[in-house]
Amino acid sequence: MISANTNKRNNHSPSPSPYPQESSSLVKSFAARAHQFMKDTEQHALQGVNPGGIYQAIWSRDASFILRSWFHSGNVHGVLQQISAIWSHQIVPGKEKIIYGRGSPEMSYKPTIAKEDKQNTFYGALPTTIYQAGYSEVYGLNPDIDSTALMISTTSWILTKILKTLSSSSSKDEGPSPSYDENNSNYYISEAKSMIKHAKVIDFVVPSMLKAIGHLLSRDIDDDGLLEQNHNEDWMDTGLRAGKIVYSQACMILALNNLSYLLSALDNHDESERMIKLATRTIHAVEQRLWSANDGCYIDIQQSHHIGGPYRTLTQDVSLYLVAISENTNSDSLRAHQPRHSNHDRRIAESQQQQEHPLKQQKDMYAQENLDQLLKRANNTLDAISNRVWLDVWPTNVETLLKSSGPWHLKPYSYHNRTFWPWITGIEILARSRFKRLEECNVLLSKLASEDKLHILTYYEWINPKTGQGGGAYPFRTGVCTVRMAIDHIVSAMEGNRVQ
Repeated sequence: MISANTNKRNNHSPSPSPYPQESSSLVKSFAARAHQFMKDTEQHALQGVNPGGIYQAIWSRDASFILRSWFHSGNVHGVLQQISAIWSHQIVPGKEKIIYGRGSPEMSYKPTIAKEDKQNTFYGALPTTIYQAGYSEVYGLNPDIDSTALMISTTSWILTKILKTLSSSSSKDEGPSPSYDENNSNYYISEAKSMIKHAKVIDFVVPSMLKAIGHLLSRDIDDDGLLEQNHNEDWMDTGLRAGKIVYSQACMILALNNLSYLLSALDNHDESERMIKLATRTIHAVEQRLWSANDGCYIDIQQSHHIGGPYRTLTQDVSLYLVAISENTNSDSLRAHQPRHSNHDRRIAESQQQQEHPLKQQKDMYAQENLDQLLKRANNTLDAISNRVWLDVWPTNVETLLKSSGPWHLKPYSYHNRTFWPWITGIEILARSRFKRLEECNVLLSKLASEDKLHILTYYEWINPKTGQGGGAYPFRTGVCTVRMAIDHIVSAMEGNRVQ
């Protein structure tokens, strides 16, 4: 039985509830709905790493969420295979055919073959779409930031979890702990039989991810700690955002944060510390430049040539920044550095953590005096999203209809023009859960699943909030897997507080 309140009826009382303000009936209702959702969607989640429906190619961005879902489901072998396959398409000049510009108004939306000099500017990034061996696409004028950053985050998070599990379960006779060879600058782990496959993946992808970080850092044109992008260089590939976008900074912070933990697990502490410093710098820049006191939330800064309009639009994907600043903190029930404990030891550890700030990290990214401000701003932003972005209790992707879109004109409440996306709603659920707002998580999940059956809307790419009709790809795996990822975090927190 899941309890919503601290219970001291016996000598083995559970740790404080992660949702202390919520009723036990709400917790039970969410748990029942979540369990049914996970049961009904698992088979579809594991069918492929492509988004599904009409989308049969691999999208680096979407794969980052799909692979997390695979990992949670125990498909570790498949995860490692796909991670290696995706990173094998990292852009290296002359390696494979790259098409770019199809989503760029600067290029009149004309796809163009990237010659070697152009590929040099893409070096280290992952493509938007991987079609087949030797052929990939960069959708915009430049590689989209989130495709590269989110795959760094997911790859690092998964490998760290694997290494931590192997390290805690292996004996001294099985070989040394994961380490870093400074003599040849090559990452390796023990050649113990149980680790060989993982070692091969690490040898390949860690240097690749460091190259990718180099590319992302080059996107900070004015060296202010914030990455700049042109139109259609993120997930909203018709929304025409250009400038300093909160969502894209969030992707970068997640990449740096989780890569830092992987490097630490590999005993490369200097490089790990560099990643944390870069993440902290980005967070500081967001807090200084992208927080709007007037709006009471984080908001994008659009460049002067931005054509999407309006300029100060609140978007649902700002919630990813709240996920980023709470990643691997006390609010993250699946944090990468979480040690393995016995039930008794785990309760003691969790009880101690509850005495700390919910945004406290093992790696001290935030000055203590900034924690309360971060927490307040996060909750204010969640309030702003529900007040301004939700439409008739439908969570939509943007607070107002777009003035223009491209490469094609969007009708109102179609595709990215103020619609309900299960995909980004999964991110919002995760953000609200990190800040202990379970009642709102329950409201959002109720749009996707009831306690006794799966809503068919879950499988649509997007839904018109005025008519309730689904559109786009069907079935859309990215949405299903992202909601599953959010549920995994919430249920894990609940189970950590289960009454025995």
